[in-house]
Amino acid sequence: MILLILQAVILLLIVLDPFTNAPYFYTLTKELNPDTRSSIIKKSVVVAALILLIFAVFGDIVLTSLDIKVDDFRIAGGMILLIYSILGLLEIPLMPKKDVEKISIVPMATPLLAGPGALTLVIYIKYTLGFLVAVLSIVVSVFITLVILLAGGTMLKLLGRNGTLVLDKMMSMLMAAYAVSIIREGFLNIIATV
Repeated sequence: MILLILQAVILLLIVLDPFTNAPYFYTLTKELNPDTRSSIIKKSVVVAALILLIFAVFGDIVLTSLDIKVDDFRIAGGMILLIYSILGLLEIPLMPKKDVEKISIVPMATPLLAGPGALTLVIYIKYTLGFLVAVLSIVVSVFITLVILLAGGTMLKLLGRNGTLVLDKMMSMLMAAYAVSIIREGFLNIIATV
């Protein structure tokens, strides 16, 4: 059970990508005083966690009501992850213009944290590793993400511009590889049922 949770946490952390998001979160909030900045980051992580947990509980109900099979969702989610990773590798901006009043929700909570990739992964973990593993992995990975995001300013100084860029590219490549594996699994499962 612990190994399954660890596996799920690692996968979620790759998609949540707190190491790359930390400098960006810091940049979005650097003009604010430290207490406000901390509050906004905490709110964004809590909102992201709620979105992921709600999706873990009701995601399959939504899929069933729309007659979407899990493998359909895997393929679609894998494609979305692949697109996000390619955009990250090519440095094509995804973020809307900054709005301080809404910043904790958009873009911080979603799509940066609880985006399509994370939602896809939550459903995937629930179906392959179980509901309890999905919930526990969300709680653990969100807590780790919160700690990393709150340390964004320090991390940016430690990594520097080049370190952040290298880490960003590594995360994008891992996400692309993972996306391909999800797409492959979805297609293989569909072929096996035909």
